[in-house]
Amino acid sequence: LAFSRKQTMRPSVLNLTDVVGDLRMLVDRLLSGTNVKLDVQYGRDLWPVKTDLSQFEQVLINLCVNARDAMPDGGTLTLRTRNLTAADVAAFNYSYMPAEDMVLVEVADNGTGIAPEIMDKIFEPFFTTKDVGKGTGLGLAMVYGIVKQSGGYIQPESEVGKGTTFRVFLPRHIPEPAVAAEAGAIDSAIAEVGMQPEAPAAQQPEDLTGSAVILLVEDEEAVRRGGKRMLETRGYTVHEAGSGVEALSIMEELEGKVDIVVSDVVMPEMDGPTLLGELRKTYPDLKFIFVSGYAEDAFARNLPPDSKFGFLPKPFSLKQLAVVVKETLDG
Repeated sequence: LAFSRKQTMRPSVLNLTDVVGDLRMLVDRLLSGTNVKLDVQYGRDLWPVKTDLSQFEQVLINLCVNARDAMPDGGTLTLRTRNLTAADVAAFNYSYMPAEDMVLVEVADNGTGIAPEIMDKIFEPFFTTKDVGKGTGLGLAMVYGIVKQSGGYIQPESEVGKGTTFRVFLPRHIPEPAVAAEAGAIDSAIAEVGMQPEAPAAQQPEDLTGSAVILLVEDEEAVRRGGKRMLETRGYTVHEAGSGVEALSIMEELEGKVDIVVSDVVMPEMDGPTLLGELRKTYPDLKFIFVSGYAEDAFARNLPPDSKFGFLPKPFSLKQLAVVVKETLDG
């Protein structure tokens, strides 16, 4: 399998105060059942930045999950945002980073820390310090790729036994004056000929609710719980499994009364494609969605040519998960 670091981006202008605020409830859920507390410190009047919303959500979720896992005995996960002037950026003394206005997002923990000898490896695909079956090592590699594609920078700082801080720097977005002037000229030309500018079509709110039974298969517990709760708020009945082997057992317990399976590709014991093959032996018409950080064709070539399945590339937003489930069920 070839790791696909580059993801298709759909950048838009964002206020990170809104992004962090929207994710706060999800992060709270990721911390439920632990002794980790969340401390969110919002910067005032943040400048806009330009990045892909769903992918940047995934950046923050990955960093928060790692911070949580670094504090098995409890602690504080801190999310901070603030504006940095060019002088503030220069004061960090990061030689690779230009001195220009940036917006900073920090994800900090007071956990176990990262040993100096492995700090240079943490953004490499498949490098992980977690136990076998607890992670694939793809999370930070994707975080790095997304931040770089956004024109930003990421810098970790850590001390063993005291904790780790990941700093994400995104350039301040300044609208192009020429674009604004051109838009004004077009509006003037339209007005001169007695026409009204075409109003944007009113978007109807998407109905992402349903009543189907879903089996969600994901070895990362935090991601699985977040997806389960989100789908349940849409009306779905969700059963969860931490591996392909467990998924087969649950299907047997449920006597196959599942409408759709949503499964990660890389998992311990039994991967997603193998699970699909096993399930289709008994349930040939069962609907199936793969969720993966790999390119779709990297694993699809190992499946029978007539295999039908939906696909959701990582990173994704929780809304995108709901959309793909709805589309696959209706398809």
